[in-house]
Amino acid sequence: MLKGQSKQVGERAANWSLMVFSIGGRMLAARTEDVGGILPWAGSMAVPSRTPYVHALVRNGEAVLPVFDLAEMLQLHVQGAPMCLVAKRQDGPMAICIDEAMPKLVTVESTALYPPVQPDPNILWQCQLDGVAVPIYAFSHLATPTVTTS
Repeated sequence: MLKGQSKQVGERAANWSLMVFSIGGRMLAARTEDVGGILPWAGSMAVPSRTPYVHALVRNGEAVLPVFDLAEMLQLHVQGAPMCLVAKRQDGPMAICIDEAMPKLVTVESTALYPPVQPDPNILWQCQLDGVAVPIYAFSHLATPTVTTS
């Protein structure tokens, strides 16, 4: 069982409310309770860091948020004028740069969820939306690089 899924299996009894967004034109999702908001991208400031995929900070009002580069982790490039998705985490909010396409709210029946084809500790489940397999990311666990095989 994947990290974080043991707790999540019990939560499959109810429908899941998801925020669907895109990076590099690829549809991704997160549970709505893991999203703190969508804001215009205000630009970021590079900072030295040893944390994988966290190499910048962005200002959100008076708060300063670390930026998790999900696009880099997925080897994608943000399309258009970027937007800022604020991810809620156990250790505090984090900014993720996403495509300019406005995210959508959708509800998915728990029976429509299935494990990712390749195990990934960052992904809770997958679901089909408009005929496309969409990974549902666990922002609280977002830190492990995706391992690709060639």
